[in-house]
Amino acid sequence: MLWLLLLALPCLGDSAPEVPCKMVGIMGGEGTHQGKWPWQVSLRIYNYRWAFWEHICGGSIIHPQWVLTAANCIFRKDADPSAYRIQVGEVYLYTGGKLLGIHHIFRHPNATIPHFGSDVALLMLTTPMALNDYVRPVSLPQHSDNFTSSDECWLTGWGNYYTAVPLQAPYQLQKVRIPLQDERSCDEAYRKDPQFRDKSKAILKDMLCAGSEGRGPCLGDSGDPLVCWKSERWVQVGVVSWGTECSLKLPAVFVRVQSYLDWIYEYV
Repeated sequence: MLWLLLLALPCLGDSAPEVPCKMVGIMGGEGTHQGKWPWQVSLRIYNYRWAFWEHICGGSIIHPQWVLTAANCIFRKDADPSAYRIQVGEVYLYTGGKLLGIHHIFRHPNATIPHFGSDVALLMLTTPMALNDYVRPVSLPQHSDNFTSSDECWLTGWGNYYTAVPLQAPYQLQKVRIPLQDERSCDEAYRKDPQFRDKSKAILKDMLCAGSEGRGPCLGDSGDPLVCWKSERWVQVGVVSWGTECSLKLPAVFVRVQSYLDWIYEYV
């Protein structure tokens, strides 16, 4: 994930008084069980030094053969699909389960760097995945859907505890409930931040803000899904894109999925 300011802290300040340093996943989250978030995937690249497929980003199943993630997870516009793998249906990373191959990568043509917008990509798997209780697509929103801070929204992923503290073994999938934030207030907060250089506009029309102080995504969470409970189903409203200081001070910024429905449906 592209974070505007990387800051390593020894502990998050929301620990209980009797626990001076509570290690929690994502930021402010906790472990979850298999089957609760069956659309969650891990995007991998091969680590030649340690000879294994290493988690770099998250993503979500939106169709038996398609995964939605962030464009910043794909390092080049002409990236070789064979350089990536997908893990599905697992709560723990590196459990030895079969990794799925990618046939084609569709990176949004306007994607450059995350805070310029269009930070979205589609991954077409080599073969459709077998759906079951642990592997299932998430619903996409309708253009007309309205999401507010009163909606129940959750973020899941295997990102860092803090900027320099990765998730510890056994690498359990983490969840955290976070509120949607008003984009105007979020934009003003980012433009006032001394680390944010572009003072004209921070939060673009294809972005949304979510999270609260100490609760949200961190490094390794790019591409992860933000889902809200709407009309008796989980709907993906956002894709983790960028932020600052791993959600310690400002809300994280997500791709607004509704902005890219037409583009998604061109392929899926």
